[in-house]
Amino acid sequence: MKALLAWVSPLLLATTVTGASPPTWQRLAALPVGNGGFVAAAIDGRIVIAGGTTWQGDTKLWLDRIWAYEPARDAWSETGRLPVAIAYPASGVAGRTLWFAGGSGGGAAHPSVWKLASITQAVEAVPFRQASVYAVGGVIGGKFYTVGGSDDQAAVARLTNHLFSTDLTTGAVERLADYPEAAISNAGAAVLGDRLYVFGGGYWDAARQGVFNHASAHAYATATGRWEKLPSLPHAGRGFSAIALDDRHILVAGGYRNDQVEFVADAYLFDTQTRHYRPTLPLPYTAMVTLVRDGEWLYCLGGEDRKRHRTDAAFRIRYAELLR
Repeated sequence: MKALLAWVSPLLLATTVTGASPPTWQRLAALPVGNGGFVAAAIDGRIVIAGGTTWQGDTKLWLDRIWAYEPARDAWSETGRLPVAIAYPASGVAGRTLWFAGGSGGGAAHPSVWKLASITQAVEAVPFRQASVYAVGGVIGGKFYTVGGSDDQAAVARLTNHLFSTDLTTGAVERLADYPEAAISNAGAAVLGDRLYVFGGGYWDAARQGVFNHASAHAYATATGRWEKLPSLPHAGRGFSAIALDDRHILVAGGYRNDQVEFVADAYLFDTQTRHYRPTLPLPYTAMVTLVRDGEWLYCLGGEDRKRHRTDAAFRIRYAELLR
């Protein structure tokens, strides 16, 4: 009997005992195009995605389109265009406005911070004087905090650990305490309270001439101007998607583990009070995805699901189901 129970997941056992339905992801209408590296947010009752990359055969395309999803119709439509093709910028949400900085259209990083407050148009807000691609960040108290990345999407050997804040009103830039690891790209990042939480990410190893992954995690406290070391992730990886689910828990999910395992669907809840990780329901597919929360719903959208490919998958779940 003990051997049998060892194969039963705690989640399945709990739902069997209580009679509750097991949590499930709901499949939605597919994205208009397989896409990864885009920015996304909930705006005006719709889920909006902008930019990103896709593949046509052996050609990588950098995108400048804006699409919006209407939950009532379960349908996507093209609603506008970005000023330039943009993928892999740092991004953050403040209220109902999506901010994104840097990113690339296939070459050098863009020197601008944009804001998207409608489903049709992104406008340049302030210059981005420390332009980077593959950086991560978030908006706290009217400032956009960005960490890591490179000045060119092809120059992974120039990845940094630099942290900057950009005032979203004046454009004033301040260099802050460097990230505690040597360099970082494609990490998972989430804002909760006055802290920017950063999970995993990649770095260039000159000795091995390749990109390898961190298992480390740190939080930057804007009140003290210092990084706080967090417990390491259950496994190293880059391309995690991280999002705050409530005032205590951050979901860290998906990503690329290593060249042997490649893409994963693993998902963990990080409790910011106890500083512990615990596994939760996996993502509905293996990929470096984008997560968006709107009200009670958490959306899992697109992403890189295998090398030289992007998926058009779209799912959602009531985020409370992941907190069971």
